[in-house]
Amino acid sequence: MNKSIQITWTPQKVILVAVIILILFAVTTFGIVALLMRNQKALTEDETTPKGTGPKYSLEDFSVNLADQGSRRYLKATVTLELSTAKVAAELDKREAQIRDITITLLREQKATDLQAGSSTVIAGLKQKIKDSINQVLENGEIIAVYFPEFIVQ
Repeated sequence: MNKSIQITWTPQKVILVAVIILILFAVTTFGIVALLMRNQKALTEDETTPKGTGPKYSLEDFSVNLADQGSRRYLKATVTLELSTAKVAAELDKREAQIRDITITLLREQKATDLQAGSSTVIAGLKQKIKDSINQVLENGEIIAVYFPEFIVQ
């Protein structure tokens, strides 16, 4: 027994199938265009936001003893953090004690001779350590850069 199903194509069925195909095509095209525009916007924002222009968060001054053995050397520094978004400031306010502790610990590990030499690699490394350590504890957003508006070794 060979039964075949016959589909009768009425003008209404042809129009319905054509409308469904057009709707699927339109939705797919819209999705692709929206995705491409979103990616293009993200690339444009990254390229047009120069480093140093993001929201800032200033920590109070730090005065710490340095790691030099047998001497009484200290560092006085002001630290400013550049944030990925302004919303990160609220989390930094809540974690202020933790952020200050992280920063003090990293500053105290430094030696006066290294800092006084003015080596940009030492300072850049210190900034990177501060940034990475703080980013490890943040849950929302991140620190983009660390700046030292004041940095005095005595």
